[in-house]
Amino acid sequence: MLKPKDVAGKTCVVVTDANQMAELESEWNELWLKAKGSFYQSYSTAYHSWNEIARPAGRSLFCIVIRDNGRLTLVFPLLKYRKGPLWMLRPLGPNAAEVTDILVDPDSDFRGNVGLAWQTIARDSKADIIHMPFVKIGSPLDEFVHTSHGSDGEMDIAPFADLQDHTEWEAYTKEIFSANSRQQLKRKRKKLSELGNLEFEAVNPVTDPDHAVDLMDWMFSQKKVWADTVGKHGEWLSSEAYRNFIARWITDPKNVQTMRIYAVLIDKKPLAITLFAHGVSHMELIIAGFHSDPQFAKYSPGIVLDEFWMKIAFERRQDVDFGVGSERYKLFWSRNNKVDVASYHIPQTLVGNITTQLWHLNRRAAPYVARHMRPIVDPRKNPSAPPS
Repeated sequence: MLKPKDVAGKTCVVVTDANQMAELESEWNELWLKAKGSFYQSYSTAYHSWNEIARPAGRSLFCIVIRDNGRLTLVFPLLKYRKGPLWMLRPLGPNAAEVTDILVDPDSDFRGNVGLAWQTIARDSKADIIHMPFVKIGSPLDEFVHTSHGSDGEMDIAPFADLQDHTEWEAYTKEIFSANSRQQLKRKRKKLSELGNLEFEAVNPVTDPDHAVDLMDWMFSQKKVWADTVGKHGEWLSSEAYRNFIARWITDPKNVQTMRIYAVLIDKKPLAITLFAHGVSHMELIIAGFHSDPQFAKYSPGIVLDEFWMKIAFERRQDVDFGVGSERYKLFWSRNNKVDVASYHIPQTLVGNITTQLWHLNRRAAPYVARHMRPIVDPRKNPSAPPS
């Protein structure tokens, strides 16, 4: 633990020992419930991210803790690690495109606490580059990061369905579905039922851990087939560490949030599944997967499943956070409601600044290079090619 600093009656410390972070679990959970936190702000997410992903990779803990008269008012777990010759700092988490935001007591000096946390990061991390992915635009964290960074980050969106003003499911679906779309969805559900025994499942990973992990392993296998087909490979997709994180995180009985796997099955075999974390005020989509066999695509099992779990969210009076990404189904169910987010690389040293400038230059140049470095076809080897 780094030496505590007192600022205006507040105590700010940096916890670098995972055992000391574990001692915060009870207070952390209480703060999470009070703040109506998101899944990536929970103790269980930090704990399993550390144990299954960060610690085996040799990374170092850098967890900011702020107290006011002994009361926990802010916690922000981060990681410090080497990337080539550079020291990097980023939030502790599964690193699968989750939003970055700080867990803060809503009744505390919110902006002042976030400012103290950011000051501590900039002063004490001794990182060459601070990476803050998917920060909510306009949030207190964004204000401090943007001021420090001096320029805009890479923009993205996080769709969000606000269901609080709706009381009738049928009325809600009529707002988002045209009459023709509703008929198509009914036909697809009917076609699926003709393939075998159609079932919808809501699996509690804590009470049925073996089945839950089997479903998640099936989903990862299908996503890998899809990735090979389209040539799109995310680092987390083939990561055994990420798979272990998911398996242990969702089955942890001490988890402050309720996890659910929603699935559509034919004759007990999954066609589509989604993993959700249910919080105090909203539910969050963690990951989704569908059968890789093209024969099932025409029946849109994913959309059929979406209707199933969206109705559950509606009945529980919970909003839905779809996470980062502009996928069509997210924008459809959110009715294009979204939160704008930005990802920042903030250099703290000369070598960090040079590396960041080169990284941005490479990002800007990549589309140009792709357009102008296409292979030249020899017409003698391609008779159908036009003459020069």
